[in-house]
Amino acid sequence: KVKASLDIGDFVLDVSHKNLICGIEIMDASENLGVPKDVLKSIKNMKMSVTYKTNHVYVLLMIIFVAGDKEVNIPIPLTLDLGHKTPKKEVLVYN
Repeated sequence: KVKASLDIGDFVLDVSHKNLICGIEIMDASENLGVPKDVLKSIKNMKMSVTYKTNHVYVLLMIIFVAGDKEVNIPIPLTLDLGHKTPKKEVLVYN
């Protein structure tokens, strides 16, 4: 379950009751990522790596899609403070 949603610019991060990132939404994704809407419909895979450091959280979202005959990766790095005291890393893969 989601405890809170954090608006960070054009990104909305969902935080669980354990203060862990459990979801992400990109507002106006086509415009903000510089990718046409029809290309976004062909997303092949997404991977979200969340690294919890002592005083901040580093989120790296990788979107993989096919453009023409090649696979394209879009890395999206975000850093924020959720008050974690113990370092830890999570990787979520969406197919």
